[in-house]
Amino acid sequence: MAPIDTGNIAPKVDEPFLDANGTPHSIEHALKRGPLVLGIYKSSCQASKTMFPILERLHQRYADRGLIVYGVSQDSPNVTQSFARRYGITFPILVEGEGYPISRGFDIFATPTVYLIRPDGVILSSIMGFLRDQVNEFSNLVAAELGAPPEPVIAENESEIPLFVPG
Repeated sequence: MAPIDTGNIAPKVDEPFLDANGTPHSIEHALKRGPLVLGIYKSSCQASKTMFPILERLHQRYADRGLIVYGVSQDSPNVTQSFARRYGITFPILVEGEGYPISRGFDIFATPTVYLIRPDGVILSSIMGFLRDQVNEFSNLVAAELGAPPEPVIAENESEIPLFVPG
């Protein structure tokens, strides 16, 4: 379970953050457009390396239904760009910079921590670390929030994706 419980309101993070390419993005503005998957990570974390390609799958599957996916990097812009290239990430990854204001605002204590936030700011679901079944359940909640039929984001026959990676 992530530090902010399901059903609570996500902390307000009004200021825009630059992605690794220097483009500003605002979490509050994203929530006005639809539900948001927010994944906070550190590039040196093995669970983050496993989780983020799965978040890319969610982005590819549901962006046309209004899902917004943002990564939040605890690394420098250069490391963040390298991570995105290496793992094929096409959604924006915000560089939170000094003081980790997003990580602190969400009170995370391990990476990756991933939230599904409704446009009204209510946290619908959260996961920490990487557990295949939990990730598929999260995917089903994303689908339900968007009015789409549930479909696992990781197929049973994908043996190269581990069942568990600690955060």
